[in-house]
Amino acid sequence: MTRSEERPATLASTFDFARRQRDPGFRRYLHDIGVTSQHDIVIAFDDEPVVSVVARIIHNHTSSPCLIAIPHPDEPYGFRMMFAEAGAARTHWPAKRPDPVQLGKDASIGMLYSALASSGEFVPGEWVRPVVFKQVPAQA
Repeated sequence: MTRSEERPATLASTFDFARRQRDPGFRRYLHDIGVTSQHDIVIAFDDEPVVSVVARIIHNHTSSPCLIAIPHPDEPYGFRMMFAEAGAARTHWPAKRPDPVQLGKDASIGMLYSALASSGEFVPGEWVRPVVFKQVPAQA
């Protein structure tokens, strides 16, 4: 699990996520969406800027793809989830790319989650490294 130095409050959510893994239904849900022991889990708050989350993922050499878990009390298991995969830095872009997500440079991770139909590519600001996000549907 990866946590932010500047957001130690994520530690409580990290423990909550770990505690939920005792629930066989939650473990089955994680398995069904494709989470394996090779995936790092990144806890991010709904209002945390996307650029902060992506910078943390890259800085900490988090697995790619990784699972971003956003605490949310209305979700069946207490988290909204999406996969994030950081691509290699590029000087040119391939012809076929995921649909771009249209958000401002100060967008939060919660705004990104809400803007995703299912998956999309977001390049924060002037970065040359794309990040592809894939929303994970909630499951009761």
